[in-house]
Amino acid sequence: MYRPVFALELTTLKGKATNLQQLVGRGKWSIIVFWSHSCQICAQETPAINDFYLQHKDQDARVIGVSIDGVKKQPLVEGFISDTGMQFPNFIAELSMMAINFAQITEEQFKGTPTFLIYNRRGKVVAMQAGKIKMQALKLFINGR
Repeated sequence: MYRPVFALELTTLKGKATNLQQLVGRGKWSIIVFWSHSCQICAQETPAINDFYLQHKDQDARVIGVSIDGVKKQPLVEGFISDTGMQFPNFIAELSMMAINFAQITEEQFKGTPTFLIYNRRGKVVAMQAGKIKMQALKLFINGR
């Protein structure tokens, strides 16, 4: 259904280049959350995502935030992270390239934020959800696989 991980280019908040392929797999589920500083739903979802992250980070899953705002808007990205209390690791992507890679990975167009990609323990995309996601459903999904 989904294609292998493409090297979606990301930038750390300290300005270091990395890519999604280096962050997923390695024996843990990876929940990728694409968000934007202007997304109210993203702000509303952050407490539940934080709870999921804190409950699973040392066990079976990691959460990785990806702001689609681009590095030119890093101050807004950092402000959003601070204002919402995000505790999981976050990176910045350039929307134009991220959207191209997203389409290559999922064979669907990027619809907006929030969007979730779920990678299994081997680093393969197994699910995608645009819009809100219930953390209980996410827990059931990863526990049932």
